[in-house]
Amino acid sequence: MTLTQRSRRSLVVAASLTMALGLAACGSGAGTAPSGDSATSGAPAAEAPAEGTVVEVWDYLGQGVSDTAMVAAVKAFEEANPGITIKRTSFAYGDLAKSIVQAGVGGSVPDVAIVDVVDNQNFAALGLLKDLSDTDGSRASEFHPGPWTSTQMDGKTYGLPLNSNNLALYYNKALLDAAGQQVPTTWEELKAVAKATTSGDVTGLAISAVKNEQGTFQFLPFVWQTGGDLDNYATSGAEALGFLKGMIDEGSMSSAVANYSQEDARTQFTAGKVAMMFNGPWELQNLEGVDFEWSVAPLPTGKAAGTGLGGENAVVFNDAKAGDAGLTFIQFLTGPEGAKIYCDESGQLSARPDLAGQLKLSSDPKLQVFEKQLADARARAYGKDYPKVSEVIQISLQEALTGAKTPEAAAKDAADALAPLLEGMK
Repeated sequence: MTLTQRSRRSLVVAASLTMALGLAACGSGAGTAPSGDSATSGAPAAEAPAEGTVVEVWDYLGQGVSDTAMVAAVKAFEEANPGITIKRTSFAYGDLAKSIVQAGVGGSVPDVAIVDVVDNQNFAALGLLKDLSDTDGSRASEFHPGPWTSTQMDGKTYGLPLNSNNLALYYNKALLDAAGQQVPTTWEELKAVAKATTSGDVTGLAISAVKNEQGTFQFLPFVWQTGGDLDNYATSGAEALGFLKGMIDEGSMSSAVANYSQEDARTQFTAGKVAMMFNGPWELQNLEGVDFEWSVAPLPTGKAAGTGLGGENAVVFNDAKAGDAGLTFIQFLTGPEGAKIYCDESGQLSARPDLAGQLKLSSDPKLQVFEKQLADARARAYGKDYPKVSEVIQISLQEALTGAKTPEAAAKDAADALAPLLEGMK
């Protein structure tokens, strides 16, 4: 083992399993699925791999349409690259990140992984990922800014965006019509419509504010829409927290949202118990059978537009045995051909602007809302200490929404805790 490998392994051991797990944006599963894929996009070609090369790929896409999509993309790659075989192992979503960290400790990482966007910087900070700056660092213009940002750390490129998702406003048209309300486009309108549609056991809005990554994912757009960010959280956080707490105090949003997952918000929405909810495109198929008319609109904006970015990136590992072939694979998978195959089969949005309007589901007006919002989608790209950053945000959200602290006090305390964690980004 080289000195570099030893120091990298020591870093992984030290960081171990403190890494926060991101938002599950697509299918998860377990099992091994051998398959294949190929070619590159506009990126410089990776060094030619040896004939008969096997690329080991880990993902959490082993079920449903996500698995179908990966099988189709791999098949296309292998047909174009007959000297390379892709061997997939699919984990449950919650197990993949832990398995990668454990493999880093033991020195048995795969060649490639498809990871949640929120984990890309974490793995890079642990020294696990290959620096792709020389081969792919100039490709920023091929991807939407949010997805590209999620692959960057310290000015270097550690992955390539595969697919994306974001949050939008789902609304029950019947409940809005009954209250004489239009779809809200601003914070003030959102507040007014939520209040007007609150009646009896029906509340106006549901979000996920649970104390995990889903809560961070759903809350950060409110912070960004103040025109601020985490570096001025004492003010931007106080404004965002105050807005949400005000809706709870008015009764137009249940205090139970502090425990709601995104699935809980959907359950309330499908039961007709809330007029509106924040959620992602993965819920579109889950709502097909509801007995009321509903639709999707962009997130109402504050001083600025902004929505949260989810999705997956493709990464190559530093200690990969077939690193060159792995790079060839992810260049294909995230390029125009591979990304279109994957997104067409999975129903996901592409991270590539050149595929906007070109996918099978691009004609769906509801999906178009999410597709258009990708220009305003922002990554949770806050450096190597992101798991701790996310926890601080979650605590402030819980404190403010439950009334344990005022929004101002919760934001101020969080800002003090965030300052040293964000220092490493400068």
